[in-house]
Amino acid sequence: MPAAKQLAVFLRVIAQADSYRSVCELFQHSLETVSHNFRQVLEGVLTLKDDFVVPPDSTTLCHPYIRNNSHFYPYFKDILGAIDGTHVPAIVPVHKQNRYRNRKDFISQNIMTAVSFDR
Repeated sequence: MPAAKQLAVFLRVIAQADSYRSVCELFQHSLETVSHNFRQVLEGVLTLKDDFVVPPDSTTLCHPYIRNNSHFYPYFKDILGAIDGTHVPAIVPVHKQNRYRNRKDFISQNIMTAVSFDR
């Protein structure tokens, strides 16, 4: 399978939350091929983690937002970051829309990420 198609399969599974079986049908490949190629792309993405995910070192000072707020400082002085979430509008097939409907009644994907206090 060409690299572009492998990436398309990977993104379809990750971004659209499609099952392997539906991706097999869409791209006309066997479950074994889709699974193998998904794993290859995932391993490639994971090799990039050291370039993009840099944990703070032990000398990192407490963030000013925490340090200067008496409600937070004594309790969160050793915290490095937080989990931040946001809803991003999504376009999904009609038969899957119930899965993506949020509490404000629009179709979205909930994106969660670990972030510093500066995001």
